[in-house]
Amino acid sequence: MIRAWLKRYRLVLVLVLIGLVLLTFFGIRQSQKKTTLWLGTYAGSSWDVPSGQEYQFLDRVIRRFEKAHPNVEVRYESGITKEDYSGWLSSKIVAGQQPDVFIVPENDFNLLASTGALANLDGNVKRDIQVSDFYQTPYLSGEYEKTQYALPFESNPVMMCINIDLLKKEGIDLPKSSWTLTDFYEICQKVTKDTNQDGVIDQYGCFGYDWEDAIAAYGISLFNASGTESYFNTPEVRKALSLITKLEALNDNYQVTLEDFDEGRVAFYPMTLAQYRTYKPYPYHVSKYSSFSWSCVAMPSQEAGISHTQTKSSLYAISSKSAHADLAWEFLKLLTYDKESQQELFKMSQGVSVLTSVMKSKESREILQNDNFGATALSLSTLDGMMKESILEPKFKSYNTISEKADYLISQSLEQNTIDNDLADIQKEIEDNLK
Repeated sequence: MIRAWLKRYRLVLVLVLIGLVLLTFFGIRQSQKKTTLWLGTYAGSSWDVPSGQEYQFLDRVIRRFEKAHPNVEVRYESGITKEDYSGWLSSKIVAGQQPDVFIVPENDFNLLASTGALANLDGNVKRDIQVSDFYQTPYLSGEYEKTQYALPFESNPVMMCINIDLLKKEGIDLPKSSWTLTDFYEICQKVTKDTNQDGVIDQYGCFGYDWEDAIAAYGISLFNASGTESYFNTPEVRKALSLITKLEALNDNYQVTLEDFDEGRVAFYPMTLAQYRTYKPYPYHVSKYSSFSWSCVAMPSQEAGISHTQTKSSLYAISSKSAHADLAWEFLKLLTYDKESQQELFKMSQGVSVLTSVMKSKESREILQNDNFGATALSLSTLDGMMKESILEPKFKSYNTISEKADYLISQSLEQNTIDNDLADIQKEIEDNLK
């Protein structure tokens, strides 16, 4: 009887040991199994300029993240163009296969935030982020109806490019960052002339300065915060649009072209920082603007010292359906809130960092002041000032569609020189679309 009991005891002991071995084996295998974090992104620059370092920055950040998280693999689908990205992401969302972390398609943020596709980041932000570390406008560009759904990754402010040689030839001092619309118009008036004495104007004040630049210069808001009202038919808007009419009249209504600017016959051209950083140094400079010296300052404003800078910001968000929300948040922070990442981004990309500390660093100053940019390089203090004074676009759901409609109507009216008569009708049509 004792012998039988011992036999059963040994059998139970063996089974327990086998079970423990199996549990240990499967536990080890499970701990070694990698979690895949999917990233959504597109090839090339967010700012539509040549870029030879498409994925290098992301690959470096991914290596840092995977080193800190050995059981995590970050993957992305390469080769998606910016033009195709919005459709690609939409198809993934519809199929329930959206990436965990993704760059928000240009002009799609309001729609994605309003339809529940983006995770609410308020709790994470409150716990891990000092909001004041970001420039305010880029940070708020990731907010929708007082909830944070994305973090800014990179910004691209609009500046005024100046043909230095042309102004020197005309004996005109270079404008400072505190210049006004009056200064701008007067310089345009002075340089617009017939230099060949053949009765045809062949030197011009500006190219590409449009009605939205004028609206921004006056600090005008065209919509209320909720997108239920618009303000197009106002004295302030009429005054801003009259500036465009006056500038065009200087040229005898000739449509100045980019070719005119490229050939050094135009004093001013609104240009983004990405364009400046791309075309100022070698090699793109040789194939673009090598026939004259040029630099950039802040855009002119209605009142001296009060600038209103139009700025686009790229955003990264987390899918509301992500199965790895905590890891996704850690990766999102590494992309957008980590100083080392943002410093490297400023070096490798064409825009501006969204972190104030990066844009005040010694490394950033050296990037802007190196030999490639020359003695007239855009200063870091000017960039910092523009970012602090940048304008936040309205965040209501239909804003992008409405703004495209407004741009078409106003541009057409300005071209036909009927803006004074058309503005009331434009106001009504915009309001009808808001309903």
